[in-house]
Amino acid sequence: MLGAIRTLIVDDSSTLRAMLDVVISDQKDFRPPEHAADASQAIEILDERLFDLVLLDINMPGMDGLQLLDYIVANELARVMILSSSSVRGSDIRTDALKRGAVACFDKANCIREADRLAELIRQIVAQNHESPLWLESMDLLDGLVAEEA
Repeated sequence: MLGAIRTLIVDDSSTLRAMLDVVISDQKDFRPPEHAADASQAIEILDERLFDLVLLDINMPGMDGLQLLDYIVANELARVMILSSSSVRGSDIRTDALKRGAVACFDKANCIREADRLAELIRQIVAQNHESPLWLESMDLLDGLVAEEA
């Protein structure tokens, strides 16, 4: 279905928001993404509209990404993918974000280089109906295999 996947990009970097906008806008099955520069703006948008997935940075001024993740999960507003260089595999932040309810983490330094992988991960998240988000922590989409136990 054309334009079916609805995303909200939450990052204080206008450059990263623009890069992600290009990645997502190039996908025929995604709607053009919406943007928020901080948690307050994201909350306003999330209270007004529905999204399939929020792409969320961790390090932001004011309310950080983990605090916003808690708000989104507690209010069941959307699924959340952490998009941060702080959330690489094995990091404490990644583990914490997944325990708090993020469905996946992706290193934002790879957003452009691995744009196809990012888009496919978003598709897989949206297609899933799991109550527990931890199933995606160990998904290795480059090989299409589960790399390690969650």
